[in-house]
Amino acid sequence: MPYRCPRALLAAALLWAGAAPAQPAAPSPSAPARQACHAVTPATCALAHALGRGVNLGNALEAPREGDWGVRAEPALVELAARNFRTVRLPVRWSNHAAPTADAKIDEAFARRVDEVVDALLARGVYVILNVHHYSQITGGNLHKHEFAVDPEVVDVRLVNLWRQIGKRYKDRPQRLVFELLNEPHTRLDGEPWNRLAAQALAAVRETNPERAVMIGPGFWNNVKELPRLKLPPDRNLVVSVHSYEPYGFTHQGITWAPRPMPTGITCCSPAQRQAMTAVLERARDWNREHGVPVHLGEFGAHSAGDMASRVAWTRHMRTEAERLGIGWAWWELASDFSGAYSLETRQWVEPIRRALLD
Repeated sequence: MPYRCPRALLAAALLWAGAAPAQPAAPSPSAPARQACHAVTPATCALAHALGRGVNLGNALEAPREGDWGVRAEPALVELAARNFRTVRLPVRWSNHAAPTADAKIDEAFARRVDEVVDALLARGVYVILNVHHYSQITGGNLHKHEFAVDPEVVDVRLVNLWRQIGKRYKDRPQRLVFELLNEPHTRLDGEPWNRLAAQALAAVRETNPERAVMIGPGFWNNVKELPRLKLPPDRNLVVSVHSYEPYGFTHQGITWAPRPMPTGITCCSPAQRQAMTAVLERARDWNREHGVPVHLGEFGAHSAGDMASRVAWTRHMRTEAERLGIGWAWWELASDFSGAYSLETRQWVEPIRRALLD
């Protein structure tokens, strides 16, 4: 029988991970855990289920330079995220603050800035998912403004050496700090190239963090459809991260960075749309049952160009279905212009989105 995580082990893992908040403002529902865990340790199983409701502190530290995209990881936002969610995913563009050479020596001033945010979140008792985000050079993508080029011959070994440094830097932090090797591998990394590189990066982490939970996602931008091609290293402390923005035409309507303009005016959610949205999560659930590694929904969100009623319907459906299936989630994102739940202009919640996520 697949191993399933009982409540006693969840409590034990919370102690193992470090003190959790005494009274989290938005606890995850008390429904029994549903994911199969026969390929991971009891502690990692419990941690995966404890992640619960989360949010991405996006467009801040993963911008080419903090502030370039209108968001800074300021103390007020750190406090807001920690007070209202159990988990905060912290996207970081380490690659743009490290030497362009193979050793990828990380700039100490930037690393200390990341330390500040990580430690502030951990001090508030939440789980933190720390990743390598927007490493554009490794996938051969177009560079963002203020992002430097890297020799294609060293892009892969740079990722391994970034993780060797990150692992050493955070090896003594509580187990509530989770590492995520790379956000949305795609293009040249789809399939077997990512399987090989992920194993190398994980090995670098394990030099200093033998038991820390590490997230690895499938290729094609962490797409659930790519799960069959994901081959995980033999390691019992893994969680698989997937993203879902289906139906893409609805969630990305009106974006300005696509090669072609995305039309607006698309509504949600018809029975067919709801079925498609649920099917993505159920496919992840089915993969979990077969492989015994827990799954986490690391990103989902709907662009602000859509009408509010449709965005609320989409958000509530995705959140409800993920929780029905026992899948922890992290909304994209807290306070930016894609699908922010909090407005930096008004310094207030976008209440319809907040309610869809937390009420």
